Amino acid sequence: MKSYRNAIAALVLAFVFSTSAFADDGVIWTGITPPPPPPQADGVIWTGIAAPAPEADVLTEIALNLLQTLIPLL
Repeated sequence: MKSYRNAIAALVLAFVFSTSAFADDGVIWTGITPPPPPPQADGVIWTGIAAPAPEADVLTEIALNLLQTLIPLL
């Protein structure tokens, strides 16, 4: 009778340890569909703000150059 009990216990343990093999590589399906992928981006982020005028770029360059020449003098 003891060998029968040990055989049943071994079968139960083997069944418990082998259930993970039937789990489809650990993926558990919940029935909920995944969200759709985000749309493909073309690398440009549109913010709605117009591009700065070329004159502003020239003034910015002049101001930065002036600042870079004055910093070492301080």
